[in-house]
Amino acid sequence: MHRHLLVTGHNRAGSTLLYSMLQRSLSGFNIPGPEFPARAVLHMPGNTCSRRGYDIFDFDKIVRAAEGRKRLDMVVMLRDPRDILTSYDPRMPEDYACAADKSYFVASQGKPEQILPGILQTHEQIEKVIASGQLPDGVVMLKYEHLVENPRRIQNLLSAGLELSFSGDFGDFHKREIASHGSDLMGTRALDTSRIEKWRAPHHRDRIIDQFTRFPALNDILVSLGYEEDASWFEAFKNGGDLALTA
Repeated sequence: MHRHLLVTGHNRAGSTLLYSMLQRSLSGFNIPGPEFPARAVLHMPGNTCSRRGYDIFDFDKIVRAAEGRKRLDMVVMLRDPRDILTSYDPRMPEDYACAADKSYFVASQGKPEQILPGILQTHEQIEKVIASGQLPDGVVMLKYEHLVENPRRIQNLLSAGLELSFSGDFGDFHKREIASHGSDLMGTRALDTSRIEKWRAPHHRDRIIDQFTRFPALNDILVSLGYEEDASWFEAFKNGGDLALTA
């Protein structure tokens, strides 16, 4: 049976980065464009791969579309919610891209609108998908931080865990050029570990305090993903601690 590899998960959590790596190195898969809904790709012959963060909300429909046609495997991208909350989209320089309760949709034309699910809704859906048991052997939970810090190790884990073959090295993905499409904002730049824990910069302090005050459930996500042991970090942060040395 042919296969479909679905890359999904949290918004601004590195799915574009991983997809760029896969496009440049994954063997035996048809990997179109920067972002296509899985159901628009599943019908293609042979092994296929797609990336769309919000496909996590279409999971049941994707499973039904793949049933009897292709083996479905999934990589769920995760990231420290504090870095997601303080991420920018170059198309919206005056506001943050994602919030706890909603995120921006940026069309090719027209004004950006906050009409997409936020971190809380997305994480709830991720937990539902994992708990569903529909992909007991084909789900990989992948943190953005691990991918950036040690891309070769992650490539080896994907190779072993999902039985994938590669013709190139994840760490060299930026050296191979492919056509640029629509939302491929990553371009071909090298890996940048300085993007990890950018939330600590002083100019993000008000943002972090506002979001975690209004949406304390964010702390539950931090703990469940292993970014904090408990909520005590927030009290220290509000009292002036845990700031980055530079902006």
